[in-house]
Amino acid sequence: MPSFFIDTNILWWYLVESSKHHQEVKVFLDPIIENEDNSLIVNEFVMIELFHLLVKRAGKKGYQIARNLLDEVYPFFEVNFDAMQKSDLSDILEILSKHGMTTPIGGRDASIIHSMRRHKIEKIITHDEDFDNLPGITVLNPISPGT
Repeated sequence: MPSFFIDTNILWWYLVESSKHHQEVKVFLDPIIENEDNSLIVNEFVMIELFHLLVKRAGKKGYQIARNLLDEVYPFFEVNFDAMQKSDLSDILEILSKHGMTTPIGGRDASIIHSMRRHKIEKIITHDEDFDNLPGITVLNPISPGT
């Protein structure tokens, strides 16, 4: 079953119809979502960041979108809770040690790499260039270059 990790920025643009890149992201994601063999995965850190954006930028409507995500109204979407054990944090630390000084990879990005490895996911849907050129990760960017 093909799986994709989906980053915060893509979720924001997909879920908030008035957002800048909503249409581009919707056109890209809808065929992936409609294919029942695919799954979209996030971790708790992406969810926390998304909740922050939704509440801060979209107010009550954003809160309702976040609530719907928690209540599993979006069946194509799966949240994995991956960094709850000391061994998970140790792995994230090792990722930061390897990439944190030579690339723009930070703590949240390291948690994403950890989750992708844990679930054997090689593809991330993001507009974040920090993941470009990392071994074992294929970046799918639905946004036109330069925007």
